[in-house]
Amino acid sequence: MNKQAIDGLKKEEESKDQIKELKQAIRHLEIELDYEESRSGSYKYITSLEKQIDEKYQLLESLYENN
Repeated sequence: MNKQAIDGLKKEEESKDQIKELKQAIRHLEIELDYEESRSGSYKYITSLEKQIDEKYQLLESLYENN
């Protein structure tokens, strides 16, 4: 294989890893959000979690668009 093909495969693998990590982070944040909502947690903290989740979803969408 030539160097460009190898570099392309490396970038694709890195992108897949980023997507996997983002999905895990979103999942953890959503679990935490559900917990906080169920126990009537702090409004500021809940909105902070929602904002973090939204930002990660936007980043995930941009990664999907680039692939």
